[in-house]
Amino acid sequence: MAVLTRPGVYVDQSAFPTYVSATPGTASACFIGMCPRGPLTPTVVSSWKAFVSNYGGFETAYAPSQLHLAVYSYFSAGGTSAVIIRMTTAASPPVAATKMLNDSATGTPKATLQVVADNPGQWGNNVFVDITPGTLLNPTAPAGSQVLSFNIVVHYCPPAVAGGPPGTPGPANIVEVWPDVSMVATSMNAGINNYALNVVNSPYTGSNYITLVDQHSTTAAPANNPATVNGLQLSGGLDGSTPAAPPANAPTPQPTDFQNAFALLNQFPDQPFVINLCGQWDPTVTGPIVGLAQTRGDCFVVLDCPPAYTPTAMAAWAINLGRSEKAAVYYPQVIISDPYSPNAGVTRTVAPGGYVVGTYIATDLNRGVAKAPAGLGTSLLGVYGVEATGVLTNVDMGNLNQSMVNCLISVPGSGVVVWGARTLSQYLVTRYVPVTRTLIYLSTQLAAMTKFAVFEPNDWVLWNLITSVISQFLGAFWQSGGLSGTSASQAYYVTCDSTNNTPQSIQNGIVNVEVGVSLEYPAEFVVIKIGQWAGGQTVSVSTS
Repeated sequence: MAVLTRPGVYVDQSAFPTYVSATPGTASACFIGMCPRGPLTPTVVSSWKAFVSNYGGFETAYAPSQLHLAVYSYFSAGGTSAVIIRMTTAASPPVAATKMLNDSATGTPKATLQVVADNPGQWGNNVFVDITPGTLLNPTAPAGSQVLSFNIVVHYCPPAVAGGPPGTPGPANIVEVWPDVSMVATSMNAGINNYALNVVNSPYTGSNYITLVDQHSTTAAPANNPATVNGLQLSGGLDGSTPAAPPANAPTPQPTDFQNAFALLNQFPDQPFVINLCGQWDPTVTGPIVGLAQTRGDCFVVLDCPPAYTPTAMAAWAINLGRSEKAAVYYPQVIISDPYSPNAGVTRTVAPGGYVVGTYIATDLNRGVAKAPAGLGTSLLGVYGVEATGVLTNVDMGNLNQSMVNCLISVPGSGVVVWGARTLSQYLVTRYVPVTRTLIYLSTQLAAMTKFAVFEPNDWVLWNLITSVISQFLGAFWQSGGLSGTSASQAYYVTCDSTNNTPQSIQNGIVNVEVGVSLEYPAEFVVIKIGQWAGGQTVSVSTS
């Protein structure tokens, strides 16, 4: 409590809990796929430039990298940020390229520094390093304690043609320069520690191409610095199978590999995702992932369609998909300017998932999760048209719609737009994408904003507080157009009192909250039950 000694305004901190959602956005995009380069842990990128700095551009990705194409499409469609999961095969994991540097001692040199490609893959074989002498960092120090630095220059020389030999390292290929680093862990340069590993391996400002490993040479400094080299090529990098010209050596992912990749999302608990399995339409792959999304409860999967399918073939193919409300499929594939080709006018047909996920995220930001990500306002920027087999008549669109396939069509004046918003579910309440995603959004938000109730005294004070917090949130959501009804009482209700919190549930440490919402379409109540107790929380959804 502030001591009031003078006229004025006093600010005092309070222990009263802050009821802020732990998930400020409606959902995050997630792309799962294989590519030749990139971190093996889930990585958040906020732009195409950020993606390229981590996973390389199209010159790195042996055509076709479905992950690159999907993420490129996503940002073209207005996507903001995404979690990228670079898949590997469990049977034959990739190997990082490397090279050992000897020290500059006279006589018999010793290993002093290992240079390793920043992540596994054959791409690392195209990395070259130069080591050149640096400066004397402390020329006034006694002779035995002087520190001589060295410079590291990194060249990246990708093949001119996929599978061809790398280019010649030269000034045009320099991607990073690390000047005046040393092998002395305590050395300083202008007041900054310039130990080579601290500088190059920094997770914040370090290299995007190499990682250093100190071999702890017993040679006294400064002779333990690596010897001068020019254009030393890293070697031994593999994409996950026997060495061969890419993409022939690209390993074939198994369904379990995708499931292992999906499991990495456990690093983001309570965060809803819109997921795309880049360029994958094999039911043995997509089916288990949709099932995992259904089990997790807060994920929605955007499925790609196979290429060159006629509308009739696509309708027949879609019937065999599982009927989950946590997934939707879009057809046909779309035509874009080929990012792999340096020549103007060259096009490439790509799966539409990246564009669709971008449309989801952009619609969430501009209109809210209750707005269907479809209609004339969903023009797919950068898409020239749809593949010829997917030019649709009204009859085709009717048949596809009945098969729960969302169409992409060309509309004069609007370009290629999303013209469907159905999930794979045939149940009325969960048949539509915005309805299912609204339920995901409300479930995650309500669970997050009531987490403060854990360990609080379970009495009428807490019940009233929970009711107030949830009612304020739902009132704002209704006023923004997220719920139907001409009044708050028609749009939602919150029950948290003695009627659903019995003495027995209180003794068990449980506080029960029942929330009913009237969704935009169909206008039926869906009941969300939240239980908070000392060990955590549960959320269940039922319809009535």
